[in-house]
Parts: sequence; C-alpha cells; structure tokens
Amino acid sequence: MRRLLSSLYYGLPSARATMFLIPPLYWFRREAASVLLKEVLRLRPRTVLEVGFSDAFLTRRLSLALPKSRITAIDTSDGSVDKARRLNLPNVRFLKDDFFNHRGRYEVVVSMHVFVLFDHRTALKKLKELGDVHLITLTGFSPFTVLHRPFHRLMTGMDVNLIEPEEYERIARKEGFKVRVVKINDVERSYMVVCFNPS
Repeated sequence: MRRLLSSLYYGLPSARATMFLIPPLYWFRREAASVLLKEVLRLRPRTVLEVGFSDAFLTRRLSLALPKSRITAIDTSDGSVDKARRLNLPNVRFLKDDFFNHRGRYEVVVSMHVFVLFDHRTALKKLKELGDVHLITLTGFSPFTVLHRPFHRLMTGMDVNLIEPEEYERIARKEGFKVRVVKINDVERSYMVVCFNPS
C-alpha cells in the first residue's frame, strides 16, 4: 500500500501540485518561493542548482527572474523530469539525479522544503562540494508541521526531519559555514537558511 501511495505521490507531479493548491499549503509555498527568489535576485548568480524541483513551481520563477543564468534542476522522479522538460524553459536543464550523487559546481544552490528529508549534517557536507552559497528552506516544530509529519510518512515512507533554526544554525556553523536565518512563516514554522561556504 505504501509503495502504491509513494509511486502516486512521486510519479504524478500534477497530483502533487494540486495538493499544494489547498489552503494553507498554497500560501506557505508561495511565501517560501518569494523569500528564496528575493535572495537569489540579490545575488544574481550565473549558475544555479535547484535540488528537488518537483512540479517546477520554483524553477519556473527562477527561470523568469534569471534569464541570463544557467539553471540545473535535479529530481529523483521520472514523472517530474518528463513533465518539467515539456515546459521548454530556455535556461534550465532538468536532470533525473540524486542530490548526494550529483557532481558540479554552482554559484548558488537552492532548495525549497526538500532538505527536511535529509540528514542535516550529511547534506551540509555534500553542499560544500557543490558551491559557496546555499539557500535552503526548512521547517521547525509547530502544530501544523507535527500533524503533517505522519501524513508525509504514510504517503512516502520517509520522515520529515523537523529542526529549529537555532539548531540548524549550530550544526551548519560546526560544519564550517557562515549562516544567516530568515523567517518565512510562523504557522508553518518555516525559515530560509543562507549558508556561505568560506573556503
């Protein structure tokens, strides 16, 4: 049963996109994308890696905001990659790839609510290989995220690694990053972490 739910969740990006139209998920998603885009526009990178693009909600906005940048977007879902390629975004290369296996070097790495699925220390170590500036959205503990956690586990078989911003900042600093935290939404307890790799 879980395998079926997981294949539906990851194999049908349109169905997943429809779920995000339900309030308050729609507002949470828009807020997170807006905060990420504002920071990306401030940095104006020539090369960008997006980790876990799903239905390309953020990717489309990145493509429009940065028409002269080269954007690489990776996801592990065949369905997501196939659907996204049909968008024909001129400055985006969509790849089926796993974050931990991906190779390359980018001015900025962005990811919206995907790093909640990773072990935070392991993901930070991988980020060091990929670039110098990383914009990651995460969620802490709130009534909403605590209720959402078992639903996500049921649908995907994967847990959501909720983490408070202070704890993530402590881990990132221990891994050698300079860190800035930007609050996004109190109800979702979401925030963006801007990690600078000083090396």
